[in-house]
Amino acid sequence: MTTPHELEDRPQSRREWSGWLRSLVLPVGMVVAIVAGLLWYESRGSSDEAGVYGIVEPPAGSVAPGVALAAEKGKAPPDFYLETLDGGALRLSDLRGRPVLVNFWASWCAPCRQETPDFVRAHEANAASGLVIVGVNLQEADAQARRFVREFGVQYPVVMDRRGEVAAAWRIGGPTQGLPATYFIDRYGIVQKVVLGALRERDLAEGLALILGQD
Repeated sequence: MTTPHELEDRPQSRREWSGWLRSLVLPVGMVVAIVAGLLWYESRGSSDEAGVYGIVEPPAGSVAPGVALAAEKGKAPPDFYLETLDGGALRLSDLRGRPVLVNFWASWCAPCRQETPDFVRAHEANAASGLVIVGVNLQEADAQARRFVREFGVQYPVVMDRRGEVAAAWRIGGPTQGLPATYFIDRYGIVQKVVLGALRERDLAEGLALILGQD
C-alpha cells in the first residue's frame, strides 16, 4: 500500500530527473545542431567551388577555324580554369602566345616522381624564353601536393584537378591510372607532342624544341 509520503516524493523525483535530463540533453542538442550547420555550410561552399573550376569554353576566336578541340597532336586542347595550390587560379587560354608544357601528376605516382626533377630544370633553363610549365595534380589533398612541391623544389604553377574533370576531358593515358601524361603546346595553342607515361630526356628535348623554336 502506497503511503501519502511516497505520493508526495514521486512528483519531486520526476522534477529532479527532468531537470537533470534537460541540463544534459539541451547542450548536447545545441552542439549537434551547430556542427551539422557547419558541415552543411562547408559542403555548400565546396559544391559552389566545384561549379567554378574545371573545363571551360575557350574564348571566342581563340581557336582557329577547322581546328578540333582535343588533347591530341595538331589540335587545340580543351580549355580549363583551375585553382592553384597557392590559392589563386589559372586559365590555360590566358597563356596563349607562350609555349606551354602541361604535366598531369600525383605524389603517389613513381614515374611522376622520377620525371619532376627534369621539369624543374627545364623551367629554370627556359623561363627566360617564355616557357610556362603547368603541373596538374590529379585528385589529391592540398597537403599531399604541397609536400611533393617542397620535396622537389617546384617553382612553376601547380593547379588542382580535384574532380578529375580536366583529366577526363584530356583523356590522359599513362600507365598508372593515366599518369603521368605530358603535353607540349605551342604559342598558337596547338598541341605539338604528347607523351603518355614516363618522360625520357629525349622526349623532353624534342617537345621543347617543337614549342620553343617558333617565332
